[in-house]
Amino acid sequence: DQWLYNTLPNMNLKDKKVAIFGCGDQESYSDYYCDAAGELYDCFIKAGCKVYGMTSTDGYNHQASKAEVESGSFCGLMFDEDNQYDLSEERAKKWVEQLKQEGFFSQVPAEATA
Repeated sequence: DQWLYNTLPNMNLKDKKVAIFGCGDQESYSDYYCDAAGELYDCFIKAGCKVYGMTSTDGYNHQASKAEVESGSFCGLMFDEDNQYDLSEERAKKWVEQLKQEGFFSQVPAEATA
Protein backbone atom coordinates (compact mmCIF):
# COMPACT_ATOMS: atom_id res chain seq x y z
CA ASP A 1 0.00 0.00 0.00
CA GLN A 2 2.85 2.38 0.80
CA TRP A 3 4.27 2.07 -2.72
CA LEU A 4 0.87 2.35 -4.39
CA TYR A 5 -0.34 5.42 -2.53
CA ASN A 6 2.91 7.21 -1.61
CA THR A 7 5.54 6.29 -4.21
CA LEU A 8 3.52 5.81 -7.41
CA PRO A 9 1.85 9.24 -7.30
CA ASN A 10 5.27 10.91 -7.24
CA MET A 11 6.65 9.04 -10.26
CA ASN A 12 6.77 10.57 -13.74
CA LEU A 13 4.49 8.18 -15.62
CA LYS A 14 2.73 10.54 -18.02
CA ASP A 15 1.72 8.73 -21.22
CA LYS A 16 3.29 5.42 -20.10
CA LYS A 17 1.54 2.28 -21.32
CA VAL A 18 0.02 0.03 -18.67
CA ALA A 19 -1.83 -3.30 -18.88
CA ILE A 20 -3.37 -4.62 -15.68
CA PHE A 21 -4.25 -8.16 -14.69
CA GLY A 22 -5.53 -9.55 -11.44
CA CYS A 23 -6.23 -12.84 -9.72
CA GLY A 24 -9.09 -13.50 -7.35
CA ASP A 25 -11.86 -15.82 -6.23
CA GLN A 26 -15.14 -14.52 -7.63
CA GLU A 27 -17.24 -17.04 -5.70
CA SER A 28 -15.84 -16.57 -2.19
CA TYR A 29 -15.09 -12.86 -2.57
CA SER A 30 -17.83 -11.83 -4.99
CA ASP A 31 -18.39 -8.44 -3.32
CA TYR A 32 -14.81 -7.29 -3.96
CA TYR A 33 -13.47 -9.53 -6.72
CA CYS A 34 -10.02 -8.33 -7.87
CA ASP A 35 -10.44 -4.94 -6.18
CA ALA A 36 -6.67 -4.41 -6.10
CA ALA A 37 -6.63 -4.24 -9.93
CA GLY A 38 -9.15 -1.40 -9.77
CA GLU A 39 -7.04 0.43 -7.21
CA LEU A 40 -4.00 0.07 -9.47
CA TYR A 41 -6.09 1.42 -12.37
CA ASP A 42 -7.13 4.49 -10.37
CA CYS A 43 -3.54 5.25 -9.37
CA PHE A 44 -2.12 4.74 -12.87
CA ILE A 45 -4.82 6.94 -14.44
CA LYS A 46 -4.18 9.64 -11.85
CA ALA A 47 -0.44 9.41 -12.70
CA GLY A 48 -1.22 10.04 -16.40
CA CYS A 49 -0.76 6.52 -17.75
CA LYS A 50 -2.62 5.11 -20.74
CA VAL A 51 -4.33 1.85 -19.75
CA TYR A 52 -4.73 -0.84 -22.40
CA GLY A 53 -6.54 -4.16 -22.46
CA MET A 54 -10.00 -3.54 -21.03
CA THR A 55 -12.00 -6.78 -21.01
CA SER A 56 -15.65 -7.74 -20.70
CA THR A 57 -17.12 -8.90 -17.41
CA ASP A 58 -19.20 -11.47 -19.33
CA GLY A 59 -18.62 -14.98 -18.05
CA TYR A 60 -17.67 -13.88 -14.53
CA ASN A 61 -19.85 -14.44 -11.47
CA HIS A 62 -19.21 -11.57 -9.07
CA GLN A 63 -21.40 -8.99 -7.37
CA ALA A 64 -19.02 -6.02 -7.30
CA SER A 65 -15.44 -5.14 -8.15
CA LYS A 66 -13.29 -2.02 -8.18
CA ALA A 67 -11.73 -3.58 -11.29
CA GLU A 68 -15.02 -2.99 -13.13
CA VAL A 69 -14.17 0.58 -14.07
CA GLU A 70 -16.83 0.93 -16.75
CA SER A 71 -20.19 -0.81 -16.82
CA GLY A 72 -19.48 -4.29 -18.14
CA SER A 73 -15.70 -3.80 -18.44
CA PHE A 74 -12.76 -4.72 -16.27
CA CYS A 75 -9.67 -2.49 -16.29
CA GLY A 76 -7.69 -5.43 -17.67
CA LEU A 77 -7.82 -9.20 -17.50
CA MET A 78 -9.04 -10.89 -14.33
CA PHE A 79 -8.29 -14.52 -13.56
CA ASP A 80 -10.00 -16.90 -11.17
CA GLU A 81 -7.77 -19.93 -10.69
CA ASP A 82 -10.08 -21.30 -7.99
CA ASN A 83 -13.28 -21.48 -10.01
CA GLN A 84 -12.44 -20.93 -13.68
CA TYR A 85 -8.89 -22.24 -14.05
CA ASP A 86 -9.92 -23.97 -17.27
CA LEU A 87 -10.63 -20.58 -18.91
CA SER A 88 -7.41 -18.80 -17.93
CA GLU A 89 -5.12 -19.91 -20.76
CA GLU A 90 -7.56 -19.00 -23.53
CA ARG A 91 -8.42 -15.68 -21.85
CA ALA A 92 -4.72 -14.85 -21.62
CA LYS A 93 -4.09 -15.69 -25.28
CA LYS A 94 -7.01 -13.54 -26.41
CA TRP A 95 -5.89 -10.69 -24.16
CA VAL A 96 -2.35 -10.70 -25.57
CA GLU A 97 -3.81 -10.54 -29.09
CA GLN A 98 -6.05 -7.68 -27.99
CA LEU A 99 -3.06 -5.82 -26.54
CA LYS A 100 -1.19 -6.28 -29.83
CA GLN A 101 -4.16 -4.88 -31.77
CA GLU A 102 -4.40 -1.91 -29.40
CA GLY A 103 -0.73 -1.08 -29.96
CA PHE A 104 0.44 -1.87 -26.44
CA PHE A 105 3.62 -3.56 -27.63
CA SER A 106 4.50 -1.03 -30.33
CA GLN A 107 6.83 1.91 -29.93
CA VAL A 108 4.45 4.22 -31.82
CA PRO A 109 0.98 4.75 -30.31
CA ALA A 110 -1.76 3.00 -32.32
CA GLU A 111 -3.54 6.35 -32.79
CA ALA A 112 -0.52 7.72 -34.67
CA THR A 113 -0.57 4.90 -37.22
CA ALA A 114 -4.31 5.01 -37.91
